[in-house]
Amino acid sequence: MSRDEEHRIGLPKKGTIIMIAILVILVNLLFVSVGDYPEDNEIRVAVLLPFSGGMEEFGIEYARGVEIAVEELNYHVLPGGRTYVVEYFDTKGDTMSLLNTFLEIYNEGYPVVIGPMTSTEALAIAKYAEVLGVVLLSPGATTDELTEYRDYVFRTVSSDRYLGLGLGKIVGGNEAFEDIMILHTDDSYGIGLVDLFVEELAKYHKEPKAVVEIPLETYETEFDIDAAVYLMKQINPDAVFAVTPNSASFVELMKKADAEGLSPQWFVTDNSASSEVASSGVFAEGVIAAVPSKKGSDVTYAKRYEDKFHAPMKIQDSIYGYDAMMMVSEAVNSRGYTAEQIRDGLLDIRYVGLSGAIVFDENGDRYPVYDVMQVRDGEWVVLPWNEVMSFEVEHH
Repeated sequence: MSRDEEHRIGLPKKGTIIMIAILVILVNLLFVSVGDYPEDNEIRVAVLLPFSGGMEEFGIEYARGVEIAVEELNYHVLPGGRTYVVEYFDTKGDTMSLLNTFLEIYNEGYPVVIGPMTSTEALAIAKYAEVLGVVLLSPGATTDELTEYRDYVFRTVSSDRYLGLGLGKIVGGNEAFEDIMILHTDDSYGIGLVDLFVEELAKYHKEPKAVVEIPLETYETEFDIDAAVYLMKQINPDAVFAVTPNSASFVELMKKADAEGLSPQWFVTDNSASSEVASSGVFAEGVIAAVPSKKGSDVTYAKRYEDKFHAPMKIQDSIYGYDAMMMVSEAVNSRGYTAEQIRDGLLDIRYVGLSGAIVFDENGDRYPVYDVMQVRDGEWVVLPWNEVMSFEVEHH
């Protein structure tokens, strides 16, 4: 065929053919993400949280946030026709069986786990996650010790370093608090928080009158509350910083202290900032908690939550489960579905979620965002920062 004949029947020139090929490739790239994905397009995510035991309320709330996020993600047509499938595993609040559960998750091929929730649980499996190459994204573990695990361990909440020092500043800077008592669990979470709290108190030339440790092995039972209250009665403290095993034990502690005529200003952390504490009785009025920020940036979320679960949010911990799931999705969509790709995607992420802006440092730690809350009229109320820093908080 002559060159003239080619043009007469409409065949394109070679340069045009190359341009068309490039355009086809570019169009395909718009619909196909770079990365490794399963052939069935199911992005499977393990959720490892306490659905039984003393921390059950919090575990359920985090899981509800995950559920809402997955529902929203799968409502849209995802790149490549992918869908998210979540399987839930119960930590049972038992670190003894936790490793077996984690190994089950690993053997089933999950590259990423949302959880565990508590610092003790996260520390129990963090080293195995690093060795086996499984991404852990905890929505609740705050211990400073997790910073040592820099490759595969992340969290959507900030380190205890900021929390312990912040509470120490609030208590130490208030002249009304001279006689200070501490009760804490004898684990990495309780010890780490208290060490930082005491470190900050020292800057105000204060030290606790007594420190009571709650042994780890008593987690399945009640610690000796009567002995703790007896000691409180000898000291009659102005302020008590309490890191107890769970909300129920803290309520019992307050109730018995109140029965003995004691009314210190109670300070707690997020493991006692539950609806159970807020609604437990008049003796809980005025309790102050420092917690990861729970100011949802999406005003419609509470309505979506209520529509799905037919109940209003009593605590807002579900937003951290929601953010964790959305961040996994962001990482998968940007990098791929292997553990290494998810890890790299999280390190690159700049995400604005329900709990605010989330950016990880080189250790996989989130930069700090905290709220100070107080029980008022049976509900947790976030205190304005000017009120917190001027120490004008109400005391029951």
